[in-house]
Amino acid sequence: MVKTSDPLRSARLPQRKGGGAADRLKGFVSLLAIFAIVGGVPYVLLNFFGTPWPDQMPTRDVLFSELSIETVLGIIGFFIWVAWLHFVICLIAEAVAEARGHGLSPRIPLGGGSQTLARRLVSGVVLIAGAASVTLPVANAVTTSVATPTSVSVAQGNDNSSRDTFLQTEPRSKVVIGGSTTTTHTGVRTNNDQAGQVVKYTEVRPPHGRNYDCLWDIAERYLGEGRRYKEIYDLNKNKLQPDGRRLTNPDLIMPGWQVRLPADAKGPGVHTVRVAIDPGTTKTSPTTTKSSATPKALPKATENRTAEQGGGTEEGSRWFEEQGVEKPSSIAIGSAANDPTAKHAKPGDPGVDSVAPHNPGTTESQPGDPAAGGTKVPEVLPVSADGGINVTEAGIYGFGATLLAAGLALALKRRRGWAQGPGPKAAGHRQTEVGLRLAADVPTAEFVDNALRQLGAIMVEQDRSMPTVVAALVSDRALTLVLEPGESHAPPPPPWQVIAGGSRWVLRRAYAPEGEVNAPAPYPTLVTLGQNADGATVLVDLDTADGIVSFGGVTNASRDVVGSLAVELATNLWSEGAHVSMVGFGDDLSSLAPSRLSYWVKLEDALHEVTRRTDAQVQACGRRDADSVAEARMVFPDPMLWGAEIIFVSAPPSQEEEERLARLASDPKRCVAVVVVGDVMSSPWRFVVDEKNQAVCRLLGLEVEAHSINPAQFADLIGLFELAETEALDKRRAEQDMPAYEFSSMDLSQPAPVEVDLLGPVEVDARGAIDDGRISLSTEIVAFLAGQDYGVHPNVLAGAIWPRGISEELRNAALEHTRNWVGVDAMYSDESGRWMLNRSIVRVDWDVFRTLAKQASMMDDPRGPLSTALSLVHGQSWSNLPAGRYSWLAASGIERKMAEAVVDASLRLAEASLRHNDGNMARTALQTGLSFSPASEDLWRATLRLAAHFGVATDVTNVAAQMYAALTKHGGPRGPEAETDALVDELLPGYHRPAAVA
Repeated sequence: MVKTSDPLRSARLPQRKGGGAADRLKGFVSLLAIFAIVGGVPYVLLNFFGTPWPDQMPTRDVLFSELSIETVLGIIGFFIWVAWLHFVICLIAEAVAEARGHGLSPRIPLGGGSQTLARRLVSGVVLIAGAASVTLPVANAVTTSVATPTSVSVAQGNDNSSRDTFLQTEPRSKVVIGGSTTTTHTGVRTNNDQAGQVVKYTEVRPPHGRNYDCLWDIAERYLGEGRRYKEIYDLNKNKLQPDGRRLTNPDLIMPGWQVRLPADAKGPGVHTVRVAIDPGTTKTSPTTTKSSATPKALPKATENRTAEQGGGTEEGSRWFEEQGVEKPSSIAIGSAANDPTAKHAKPGDPGVDSVAPHNPGTTESQPGDPAAGGTKVPEVLPVSADGGINVTEAGIYGFGATLLAAGLALALKRRRGWAQGPGPKAAGHRQTEVGLRLAADVPTAEFVDNALRQLGAIMVEQDRSMPTVVAALVSDRALTLVLEPGESHAPPPPPWQVIAGGSRWVLRRAYAPEGEVNAPAPYPTLVTLGQNADGATVLVDLDTADGIVSFGGVTNASRDVVGSLAVELATNLWSEGAHVSMVGFGDDLSSLAPSRLSYWVKLEDALHEVTRRTDAQVQACGRRDADSVAEARMVFPDPMLWGAEIIFVSAPPSQEEEERLARLASDPKRCVAVVVVGDVMSSPWRFVVDEKNQAVCRLLGLEVEAHSINPAQFADLIGLFELAETEALDKRRAEQDMPAYEFSSMDLSQPAPVEVDLLGPVEVDARGAIDDGRISLSTEIVAFLAGQDYGVHPNVLAGAIWPRGISEELRNAALEHTRNWVGVDAMYSDESGRWMLNRSIVRVDWDVFRTLAKQASMMDDPRGPLSTALSLVHGQSWSNLPAGRYSWLAASGIERKMAEAVVDASLRLAEASLRHNDGNMARTALQTGLSFSPASEDLWRATLRLAAHFGVATDVTNVAAQMYAALTKHGGPRGPEAETDALVDELLPGYHRPAAVA
């Protein structure tokens, strides 16, 4: 309850006493102080100390003679002159900033108190001219005092409050929760959030002449009563603003600040964001400080404002128009994790606007989700504390973003090419890779990528345009697309569902596409921002902003967040053909993705290159009669032509550069997105990042725990990637003896008691019983032991499986569960305590492969053993690994050894088959090796020669096309080796190779 009963004549701003006369007096005092300092100090110095420079050139004797009192006074006078000059510079900087009207001045080095004093003096001088305008609202208030009571009561969060006032205010809005009566936890947070209210805010206007906007004027404009400025101040006190400052003084607000307003605010310039939060059960982020204030009850609405009210936008890309009455936004980027329709509703249920899904997938199925046969997935028991790493806690290893880490992990794998695993030189960067693998959630990244590509393919097949997406929410259950408000769309194609009155499309993981989807990525500028309060990963589409996206607030934190956005867009799966330009950042990150990320010192150079590349898009849209790149990208697939251009600028640009960037970003026939560190007042999306990495965008009603990468982590990543490329270029394979194991070679046609398959996706076939929740952990333990030739100490095993640490009791319990699963005789510890697998009972395909390869090396005709060995290969090695596990692969080296062995065996079998004129076996051997290591250019060159020997030019052309496609997807970022291109030129003169991205 806020009660004001002061006399109206003194109700302007209680913090500032004295009225207009006091302001004038303060202004004249400031003006006299400036004259005294600027003119009086030099006069005194000249009279007492003389000029700051000596009357004659000093000689060498000055250094050795005794100091006189005149010399000491001269030195003191010199430093006083320097201090005076420094203050004059601060005064000029503040005066220029005040004259320009933006309220911000450059930081003068060593300014400190001098610049603060100069700012106060200049502000005091402004009061001389501003006193007349300051008293104007008081005069207006006095003229209406006859009909206005002197007591006003305002009850926030309670709709039963009464206000006897001369103005009629609109009733408070009712929060519409997705068209359902069930309470929804959206996960949206705003500064000083009132639970369940419609959040309203406005931007502080720039000054007009000598009139500056203030809280009193804002309260009069939007609340009808200037004395209610206290309510606005209470809502925004100590809140971080886009320029990095905070509101601490009600008399001091800056142009461009975003000021939260009470719920009954109305008028031109009021932006409305709908928020629905249940204060009783809303989850908070683990790193968010809990407020001690008791959440207030939801207001009883007197007017039912639906999401469609005022939602129809006029022509143009602006969502809010200054036309007398504010247009409320229906955007509320919440969480799909707690959305009941996204979590529990099935297609065909009442209230779900969708048709029945088809071809449900069982990948990543959850309890209660339908399986392929129409059955229910059995309830999965929760994994105990020893069950591995929670990917949401992986930030302690330096990477808080699972999708960002997934893109980096896949990029690192492509960088190594055929080798895949780290080499012996990577010992100094193993901890960085361990943390990266722990944080990476590759299955979720593939789910998002394939789901979006499948949606695009279906929409093109049905001759429908893709909807404009503002953001996406990714949880362990579903992918939710938040569509741009004001657009009307037909229901999505199955298995997608529509919720929230058509404003959201949802795809549950139970219906995820099976396998890779070969279709263009429809949203290449979709990038992870962070996690909301419900734990859902929030992605925003930068291209939808149609302008500059600014990240203001704390500069260092904003720069770290923007850096993570740039790295993800340069490495993720769905930013196909995208190119990132980073301008003015301290570190050159181009080595992370040389073909997709470039570093620029000058913005002009970057703009020239981006304009040159996007000119091709404008011309192509004209030739194809396409209205936008988004439309042409899906109808005429060409990732190199329609690739997005994303420009990241480390500081706000100049006015001319800002206008040029805005034109590029708003041109629909150019796919250009612009992100700026620092506040840009004309930006459609203005994010504010505080020192705790909380990112807030009031227009979207969004607050998240933003993901970021600091400079130290960037340095570690750059070192890891550069070393990986060095090892990939060094293809000299040291001759190593493959040990023959002392176990009887069993008949492969007969099953073994326990079988472990490592030459492809990891599989363990055991006969024992085990809880479903322990299978993943036990499989990893068995796979780790299968790669140890001579056993491993339990402490080493614990450090590999549980890198964050685990107690001895939990470690022993996990080992015992695994031993009971595979058999007490199959897994044991020897006298020294080293755990190992009994190779006479456990058959590991990697062991059998090495044994057969060793036997083949001793035979004149190795075709029999090698063909049997290659028959054990059943896919790409170490694929489909669960998130947060198998980080020990970074230190074991088994990935590299397996790739080398399979590639060598394939080449040897192909050569032996050609000696016996058996082309079919040679072809099968090479195809098997490529299925295991698709980036091996040795195998591809052998395949090209084989096609040229047995086939025709068409066969060689098909192989070349397949090779370049595979190398683009799995190979290194710098393209094929020179030897490969030379072979193609020899076999196919004039063959047109795909061009790499500049």
